Amino acid sequence: MYTLFGLFGFLLAVATAEKYAMVLSTDNDWETYYISSESCRVYDTLVKGGIKPENIILLTRTDVVKKQENPFPGMVFTDPAPDTSGDWAQYGCFDHIDYSGKDVNKEIILGIISGDVDAVAKATGKENPKVLSAGPEDTVFTYFIGNGGAGYISIGIDMLSNKELSDAIKSAYDKKLYGKWVWFMEACFAGSMFYSVSEDWNVYAMTASDTHHMSYMNWCPPYDVVAEKSFGTCLAGLWDNLFLEYLQQHPTTTIGELYKDVKAAIKPKTDQNVYECGDLSFKDLPLSDFVGVIPASYSTRKVGIGSIVSVDAVPRHLAMWEAIRADKNELKNAMNEYERIVKAEAKKEVEVMRLGVALMNEKGAAIAMRVSAESYSIDCVRDLSLGLVKKCGHSIPMNEKTMNLLRSICLPGLSTPEVNWSDICM
Repeated sequence: MYTLFGLFGFLLAVATAEKYAMVLSTDNDWETYYISSESCRVYDTLVKGGIKPENIILLTRTDVVKKQENPFPGMVFTDPAPDTSGDWAQYGCFDHIDYSGKDVNKEIILGIISGDVDAVAKATGKENPKVLSAGPEDTVFTYFIGNGGAGYISIGIDMLSNKELSDAIKSAYDKKLYGKWVWFMEACFAGSMFYSVSEDWNVYAMTASDTHHMSYMNWCPPYDVVAEKSFGTCLAGLWDNLFLEYLQQHPTTTIGELYKDVKAAIKPKTDQNVYECGDLSFKDLPLSDFVGVIPASYSTRKVGIGSIVSVDAVPRHLAMWEAIRADKNELKNAMNEYERIVKAEAKKEVEVMRLGVALMNEKGAAIAMRVSAESYSIDCVRDLSLGLVKKCGHSIPMNEKTMNLLRSICLPGLSTPEVNWSDICM
C-alpha cells in the first residue's frame, strides 16, 4: 500500500513521464530506396501517435528524393498506389531531419544512443545536438533500418559492431537516460546485434530477421508502380510495412501480439524469421506506451505483400527488370549492367568457396554452404565477413550460403583463423 507521500510521488512520475524516439536510417542508394522511405513513414507514424517532434531524433539520408530516378521528386512511397495522395513526404519528415549527409556515421550514432552530447557536438559542430536525454520514468522507441551482417550493421562506410551497440546502450542505462527502451531493427541477421544486451537493462528488441537469415523487401518490380509510373526499385521492407500496417489497424496491440501476428504473416512467404530478445516481459505492454496511439483517421488501407525479394538478391532483381522494361535503345546498356552484376556474384561465390577450401577442405566447404552451424563464434564470423568486404571487395549483406560457410568455420571457442587473403581474392 502506498503512503500518501509515496502515492503522490507515483502519480507525479506517471504525469510527467514522456515518450521519446529515434529513427535511424543509414543508406541512400536507389536500390536501397526502402531505407529512406520506411524511415520517413515511421517518423510520420510516431508524430501521428502523439510523440512530440522535439522528442524524436531523426537521422536519415535525403538523396533518394532528389535522384533523377525518382519519378516524383520530393516524394517517397512505401507501397504501390493509383495516385500520389499516399506519399509520406507530404507529412513533413524531411523538414525535421536532425542528422543527414556526413553526419550519418558510427561516431554520431553511438553518441546519440549513449547520450554523449559533448562527443556529438564535437563531431557535428552543432551547439546543442539532439541526443538521448530521456529520464528514468520515460519510454524510448528506436527504429533502425540499414544493411547488416553477423554481429555488425553498416553505417555509411563504417561498421558498427554488436559490442559497440551494447556498450552505448549500457552507457545510457548507467546514466539513467530512460525507463524502458524498445528497439525495432530492420537489417539482415539483425538478431546478432543484441547478443550482449542484458535483459536487466530494461531493453526489449524486435528484429526483422534472426541471427541466421536475410530480410526481404516488399513491392519490388513489377509491383513498384505509383500513379502509373514505375520506380525500378523496392518500395518497402517486408517486416516494416507489415508491422506498420498492423499497428495502424490495431493501435492498442501489445508488443507480444504484434510480434506473433506479424511473424506468422511473414513465415509462410519466406524463411525470414522475425526475432525478439532482451526483457521479454515487455511483450505484455501496449506498444502505444512507446509509439503513442495511432488515430483511426490515419491510413488503414490494407496493402499486404507484393513481389518480395531477399536483400542480397535485390541488385540482380532490379537489373533484370531494368532490362525487361528497356526499349531497344536502352536494352544493350541494361543487359550489360545485368551481366556485370551476375559476374560479380559469381566472383564472390568462387572467393567464398576458396576461403572454405583453404580453411576446411573441398567436400566440407561444399556441405557447409548448404547447412548452417547452430553454435559458432560471432566474433570470428564478423572478422571473416569483414575480411571478405575489405580484402575482396564483397558487399553487405552477404547471402545465406556465405554466412552458412563462415559459421561452419567459426565453431564455438575458436579464434579467427589466419587467412592469406591474396590467395583468396581474385
